[in-house]
Amino acid sequence: MAHTLGRLGPWSPLGSALEAYHARGEDVAVTVRNDFGRTEEIHGSFFFRTEEAFEEWESIALSQCGPRVLDIGAGVGAHALVLQGRGHEVTALDLIPEAVRIMKERGVEDAREGTLFELRPGSVYDTVILLMNGSMIAETLPGLDRLLAAAATVLEPQGALILDSTDLRDLPHESASEPGTDLELGPEHDDRYFGELHYQLSVGEHVGEVFPQLFIDPETLEVRARRGGWRMEVLWSGPDGRYLARLRRRVGSVPDDAAGQDGAVSEALA
Repeated sequence: MAHTLGRLGPWSPLGSALEAYHARGEDVAVTVRNDFGRTEEIHGSFFFRTEEAFEEWESIALSQCGPRVLDIGAGVGAHALVLQGRGHEVTALDLIPEAVRIMKERGVEDAREGTLFELRPGSVYDTVILLMNGSMIAETLPGLDRLLAAAATVLEPQGALILDSTDLRDLPHESASEPGTDLELGPEHDDRYFGELHYQLSVGEHVGEVFPQLFIDPETLEVRARRGGWRMEVLWSGPDGRYLARLRRRVGSVPDDAAGQDGAVSEALA
């Protein structure tokens, strides 16, 4: 059994892996566990990819960006650096202190530790991007509603929110429970939306806290977006449920009331 060394934040193992690669070239593997599929590993070097290694959907996403871009969950700046090199004005946000420091050392001019909800008043952008399964940052469906509302406050009226996600309905569900582990998972058959998962990261005995993540199917995203005053379109779809979406505010739109929202979501999931 892996033991948690003190009280570590959920992203602490990834932060240590990013630091190891940036400072020493040590390509540490981060173990990723969740309550949907098998345990996986992701190496620190993945976050330092250059533009030549981007996937098709990433290139499409960056091509859609306006002059002023807010990159949420920017990691070590892979996308921010490319946009900055193209002449965009980029604000790069991340919750991981090591990632923010690394972004600054790599040349991201405006790298900040924090979240969308902590931006100073008056910040306005043409594009907000949430990439690398960017919907995960919302954590839950109600969290997505809050995220969309916050994004609307920092976007120009004609601005766009660009995010990618994965429709888990296209993937086989495999129990992630393993003997001897201490991941506290929710009930297997509860009332959660199927894309509301629990995650945990670890590097050796460096184990982070369990945290929620959201994967959302495109139909449900369209419903939640519409009720919040957005119109959504899928820009790209690929294998294993992956897709890229763009959301724009509907001119003169008024968000639906809560009762209507719940009914719409239920209909979308039926």
